[in-house]
Amino acid sequence: MAVLKRLNINKFTSEADNDAFIEELKKMWLAWENPSIATNISVDINKDRNDPTRMTAFVSASGNDAINAMNEWSKNVVMPVRDKYQHENILIDADLVASISK
Repeated sequence: MAVLKRLNINKFTSEADNDAFIEELKKMWLAWENPSIATNISVDINKDRNDPTRMTAFVSASGNDAINAMNEWSKNVVMPVRDKYQHENILIDADLVASISK
């Protein structure tokens, strides 16, 4: 099963907007229930240490079903909330080709 990685970077106009969106995003992820893919997807939400107006979400998904379900949920739930804030967005989707740990 393919592992897909998504990096979503958002830069807001203020740290307060960034913090508010991060809090909303955490609540949305915790509230999202999709039993068929629950064990096939995870997210790490991060606030940039050097730029307090920027945050990232790293999503790992096992298989296309998980990423497709997340895409639909994100389009209907996350994006309308994020779009309340003035922001810039970069979205990178990638296939995991190596995972190295020592």
